[in-house]
Amino acid sequence: MEIVIIRQDHKPWGIDGHLYINRKRVCDTVEHPTRHKPNGTYSVELENNPFRHGDGALALKQREIIVGKQLLPGVVTQSQATYDRLYERLKKAWQRHTPVHLTIRG
Repeated sequence: MEIVIIRQDHKPWGIDGHLYINRKRVCDTVEHPTRHKPNGTYSVELENNPFRHGDGALALKQREIIVGKQLLPGVVTQSQATYDRLYERLKKAWQRHTPVHLTIRG
């Protein structure tokens, strides 16, 4: 499974982006403005899943990525439901022993 995050806006209250799976846009993302993963490609496994649910990026402590539907810059809604759907897709890939790669750009 290929997951790509394309970062769109870098603001003081968060980094907004879009998440694609196999080239199809799935949801929006928000990351902490300074504590975020660098651009690059990462292997995603159950024990290092960077995706979380939440409302805004400033509460993030680690290099986590909140998923949802963008409401305002740095804020998403429907995060729990979006995360649950994404996690189910990830879980199915892990159960099939399909590698999951995350590429971050922008």
